[in-house]
Amino acid sequence: MKNPKRLAILMIALAGGFVYGLWMLYQLRFAAGDIYSPYSSLRADPMGTKAFYDSIRQLPGWSAARNYLPLENAPKGNATLLFLGEEPYIFEASPEETLKEFEALARSGARVVIAMRPLLRVPVRKPGAVTDARESAPIEKRWGVIFVYSTRPANEEEQETGNGIPKETALYFRYEDKTVDRVERQFGNGVIVLLANCYPLSNEALAGDDRDTELLASTLGDKRNAIFDEHHLGIAESGGIVTLARKYNLEGMAAALLLLLGLFIWKNSTSFLPPRDVSDKDDSVQAKDIGAGLANLLRRNVLKKQLLQVCLKEWESSRHGGRYYSPVKLERVRNLARQQGDAAETYRKMSRILTERSDR
Repeated sequence: MKNPKRLAILMIALAGGFVYGLWMLYQLRFAAGDIYSPYSSLRADPMGTKAFYDSIRQLPGWSAARNYLPLENAPKGNATLLFLGEEPYIFEASPEETLKEFEALARSGARVVIAMRPLLRVPVRKPGAVTDARESAPIEKRWGVIFVYSTRPANEEEQETGNGIPKETALYFRYEDKTVDRVERQFGNGVIVLLANCYPLSNEALAGDDRDTELLASTLGDKRNAIFDEHHLGIAESGGIVTLARKYNLEGMAAALLLLLGLFIWKNSTSFLPPRDVSDKDDSVQAKDIGAGLANLLRRNVLKKQLLQVCLKEWESSRHGGRYYSPVKLERVRNLARQQGDAAETYRKMSRILTERSDR
């Protein structure tokens, strides 16, 4: 508290370090993208598809974008919409309304690619186990596609990758009396493509020996505008101020506002001017009473050596008191007023002359 400047600088430095630490933590967490769902184009780790997204953007004449809007509001038209990392069990049970929305996207001229997340094989059921009667799902009725899952012997262990998601999947499709891992159906001017395994599109596959460029090219088709859907992975556009700042790259403005806030706090906590000496006399008339204001006015406009002469002149012109004194006393007072000396002592002498009983 003895040095407000140092205290203000210390507070600003601590606040700046705290904000910088939060920003670096934010950058590190979002750079890897591990907070997003698997096979999101925002993930840069092996389980994401950011490499596929960035590769498309670097191709001459190609473009890539992301969609955070619901399916009914997804971009329509001449583009490839990629729905990567769908849960097979959930998608198989999709209601008919959802399937109609995918069909509407395809009929608008879009190429709709729906790639399933790879699944581990489940153990085979024990002999004699009761199997529930299977009811036809809407996807089988509308698209003629049946989801089938391969099993493994009960005594065999499944080989898993380091991240817990396999490279090979237990899912395959039964379509037109054939067993396939890929289904492509025409709807109007567009198509819907079902992929049983999304792993070949992941960062891990593209970075390793599992890269399948032919599959990547056939997945995109002839559409040169790829749109990666993030809404089905739970990443929605909230429209908040942080979302807008990231969208329009306004991070620098946030840093500038923090700097202005720090300068404002510094400005109000201390002054660049040296501290004022309270012992100095203030000649201003602000917050003065009438007497102090009159004294200040006289001090500014009347010279010190002429003070008594001016006072005597005003006293005589007021005709108050001067007529009661003899001309001899008045002359003696005038002579004292003309002398150069201590004003206070001269005033006391003039007072004694005027109070003398004699007329001289």
